Amino acid sequence: MKEIISKAMSSGLDFSQKGVLKSFLYRMDIDEETYDRVYVNLKNNALKEKVAKAPFEDRIVLLPQCLRDPEDCEAELGEHGYECNHCGRCEIDKIKSKADELGYRGCYVTPGGSMAKNLLKEKEPGAVIAVACHPELVEGIEASHVFNIPVHAVPLLKAGCVNTEVDLDEVKDALQMRTG
Repeated sequence: MKEIISKAMSSGLDFSQKGVLKSFLYRMDIDEETYDRVYVNLKNNALKEKVAKAPFEDRIVLLPQCLRDPEDCEAELGEHGYECNHCGRCEIDKIKSKADELGYRGCYVTPGGSMAKNLLKEKEPGAVIAVACHPELVEGIEASHVFNIPVHAVPLLKAGCVNTEVDLDEVKDALQMRTG
């Protein structure tokens, strides 16, 4: 797949717009799930430098509520999402703690894409590290373009709307991404 996209790009195709990539892959009979994966990878590669240049204190982290353990989570839904109280029962605590340690402006656990979009508009971060399933990441990356905010996306290992999983090392690497 990488070779095909590389050849297409070297021939002059510009995949920076979602519709162009979708049309290209559709013509190649590529399914929606693969399209989402390719799109997220292309955007991560294209925006990596911009995200890495943003100071930690100007970045935010957006996490999906599905990382919480719905039966044991003590977090309460507030104005900007679920407010983690660092109980340690899920990966959110570790991610939020790392973001706090690095000096991130905020780490938000959102119950859906509309709240994430509102946070982009309200907080106006210099960059975002986002964790979600591939379809939500595609939607979020597109929304970030409206606000001209670079995003680095970390896809869930196990998707679904409850008890999802993420590669904690991959998230920590994304959080620590810097230039120089």
